[in-house]
Amino acid sequence: MAKSNIKLSKGDLTVELLPEFGGRISSIKIAGCEEWITQPQDELVPRFPGDIFIRPEISGWDEMVPTTDACISFSDEKELPDHGEIWARSWEVVSESADSALVSIELDVRTLKFSRGISLFELPNNRYRIDLDYKLQNVGLISTPAFWSCHPMFRGEDVKSVSVRSKKPLIQTAPESPAVAQTFLPLDLPKGKSIEYWCETDDEIESMDILRNNGEVLSFEWDQAEIPYFGIFIDNHEFCRAEVISPQPAIAYKVSERSAEIAGLIPLLAPQAIQQWKLSIFLDRAI
Repeated sequence: MAKSNIKLSKGDLTVELLPEFGGRISSIKIAGCEEWITQPQDELVPRFPGDIFIRPEISGWDEMVPTTDACISFSDEKELPDHGEIWARSWEVVSESADSALVSIELDVRTLKFSRGISLFELPNNRYRIDLDYKLQNVGLISTPAFWSCHPMFRGEDVKSVSVRSKKPLIQTAPESPAVAQTFLPLDLPKGKSIEYWCETDDEIESMDILRNNGEVLSFEWDQAEIPYFGIFIDNHEFCRAEVISPQPAIAYKVSERSAEIAGLIPLLAPQAIQQWKLSIFLDRAI
């Protein structure tokens, strides 16, 4: 059975993982600063693929593989569960040290093995970096689609601004109307509402920032050649019992394996092929 908790640290930075609960990143915190990750407001309980992702204890940072929205696969008509499979299963802890860990899981619904390494670094000028190194391997005998999107739920309270460094306006995808100004702040929405945006397919987004009122900053950075797509979900108490900002870099376009494959905007892994990518998080106490 997987460990229920892993606590990593580097200087004043701590990151906590819950391998038993979908490999979730449950905490990102610098001493003396506020928690970045939305916390559960109900007891965590084991979940299973096919369970509804929107649940009382929804919180944390999950990984979406092999889909986000439940769908019937275009390629082989397999039923892919709500928000994928791996958020609802226990992961294996491959290795662990004081400031790094490697966790992995082999899917049942796809012939894919997924792993995520996490490493913490202390930088000059009171900064920290978290590197997330991802790998998907097709361990089967036939080619298979490879869908991944991260699904962090960052706390939206006391956030001053969210900036996405895009060259084009994002597309409002849910709801499609009425249009909402792209400030990406939960409090810009009526209470009980949420909104989702996705990039244009030819945009070149490689970073985004969340700035708090007190000057603390969390930044995402990635290589657009490795992670070509980006979506962002904002919730003001519609699905979560809190204000949530959820940036979602992705290797396939939008929110289901089926739609991404129909559009031809998803990697197809040959037998034994591997796809790798990196996501870096930078944390500043204040600017």
